[in-house]
Amino acid sequence: MSSNRVISGWLRRAEKLLTNGELKGADALFSDALKKDKKSVTALRGRANVAQASGSNERARKFFQLANKQEAENYCVEADKAFEDASFQHAIECYKKSLNILDDNLDAIWGLAECFASIDEKRNAARWYRRYLELEPNEPEALHMLSAMGSIQTPTRASEGYITTLFDRFAPDFDELLNGELDYQVPNILAETMEVYLQGRNIDIEILDLGCGTGLSGVAFKKFARRIDGVDLSGKMLKKAGDRSIYNTLSKSDIISHLGSTDKSYDLVLGADVFVYFGVLEDLFLGIIKILKKGGFMAFSLESRKGKDFKLRPSGRYAHGRPYVRKIAKDAGFIECSVKNKTLRLECGEPVVGDIWVFKT
Repeated sequence: MSSNRVISGWLRRAEKLLTNGELKGADALFSDALKKDKKSVTALRGRANVAQASGSNERARKFFQLANKQEAENYCVEADKAFEDASFQHAIECYKKSLNILDDNLDAIWGLAECFASIDEKRNAARWYRRYLELEPNEPEALHMLSAMGSIQTPTRASEGYITTLFDRFAPDFDELLNGELDYQVPNILAETMEVYLQGRNIDIEILDLGCGTGLSGVAFKKFARRIDGVDLSGKMLKKAGDRSIYNTLSKSDIISHLGSTDKSYDLVLGADVFVYFGVLEDLFLGIIKILKKGGFMAFSLESRKGKDFKLRPSGRYAHGRPYVRKIAKDAGFIECSVKNKTLRLECGEPVVGDIWVFKT
């Protein structure tokens, strides 16, 4: 007999004993059920009802609270799975059921905001990001996403707090997510693109990998490099990059700050899916050109848009028009080598299209 059937049997017998006033026997069966399944809402409520019937009001209150918390969590788990499958309406229903039980459940509030953002219902998404901020004032992810919904002024770049919080959270499963569900291609596309410009220079060049994350670009470019240095704000990402034993140095720093303080110079500066967290690119390009050797290259990806400027998208990432990128690069002193439109990865099963840029000094 399966464990679930055994537990169901215990719960039915416990409910019958409770109805008949046999409180000790009922409590023992509810307790046994919880030993087998600590997430059983029915068993938790059963123990609460036994305690209440016994006159133990404080004990009853404790078990009712545990039952409510567990039921709310169960709905969130179901909602999270639905979200991953892009079943957003079902996810919304489950998150709302969770909030009907615990109206300050942060996971459910955040989940609703993300669902509405995913289906481009910006007003509803903003409402739930605001609710999150009521409970967690100045939380950087919520503030950034509220900007992405157009509800507050668009920042010129994503904040350090947003980047650190976001990527520390994703770090444990980052590679599996990118290489699996998201079919992430940027490091390999950049490496294939740069082969044209780096012919005959294998194991010869010095590279700076900006926003290196877990080191996927290091893997793609190690065949070219005598030296690779990495920079990232996420300490958890850097730890995983260090485990690859590819990088000569790894620096936990804001990119602009690092560019302004380093005394090293490079043949190639990479930005694989990191410049999308900058709206204004002037300081970034000026910082990069100062550390490039004569004849050095800057290669990076951006999400593309029609238009002359940049825009913060509901995803929380910026998209840039080609005229804007060309102007900023030219003003900084770069010469354009190439730009290609490519599928960078998938998001909710749909392709994310962007530009692969190469400039030289």
